[in-house]
Amino acid sequence: MASPVLLERAVGLYGLDVRLSGHATRIAELRQQGCCRILMPRRPQGTPEAVLVNVSGGIAAGDRISGAIVCRAGSYLTVTTQAAERIYKARDEDTPARIEARCQVETGARLDWLPLETIFFDRSAASRLLEVEMAGDATFLGCETRVFGRSGSDETVESIRLRDRLRVKRADELLWVESLIAEGSLARLLEQKAVAAGRTVMLTLWLVAPDAERWLHPVRAALGGKGDTVEAAASAWNGMLVLRALGNSSLAISRLSRQLLSILREGQGDPVTWRT
Repeated sequence: MASPVLLERAVGLYGLDVRLSGHATRIAELRQQGCCRILMPRRPQGTPEAVLVNVSGGIAAGDRISGAIVCRAGSYLTVTTQAAERIYKARDEDTPARIEARCQVETGARLDWLPLETIFFDRSAASRLLEVEMAGDATFLGCETRVFGRSGSDETVESIRLRDRLRVKRADELLWVESLIAEGSLARLLEQKAVAAGRTVMLTLWLVAPDAERWLHPVRAALGGKGDTVEAAASAWNGMLVLRALGNSSLAISRLSRQLLSILREGQGDPVTWRT
């Protein structure tokens, strides 16, 4: 039997280290390699933003992307992406794409990790890891939207190979671990009422901060009146707030995430790429 044809794959590496200089957050070190780029848009006011760019135009099975973000003491950085990421169809014999990001948030610092949505195509294959290590008085705000298929194009995801993981350590203690593992029939999994009740767009939002619990009431208030387009719930405990939302419209989920982030970022406004 002939060996499978080996396809060219993308490899990328990025790193960004920021620190407080006077009253402003400045770049201390920036690294970019392969398919990865980091853009720093000029902002006359507000928090510095780093825009992650994948110049290969999407993620294919076998791609490898690794990144590191460091926020030194007292600094504040927002990280987003240039566009929605797409994870494309893979062959059965292909190795899943590997995407890893490790973030370090030092004492008094804050990191807002706000990528645009990730769109998964039918039979896509990926392993993703987001790992955060933070000081006890640091703040981490994270937002993740997963879109399975493209309803506007009548594209659905019947099967997938996905391993999606988040790990958060605070003051050297493991605070939060979650994994989304799907192998095989995704459609059947999402149809289960305890999973997604047939919804294909998932939003997860995390806030880890000394005052995280005080945001629960305004966040829950923002969830009212969404009708049948979005189902959402939020909880807060132990210096952490977690929100999950389900829908069938990426637009409806996007509107909700913008509203919630406006609250949790105290009116700072959307990241620059969210406004285009």
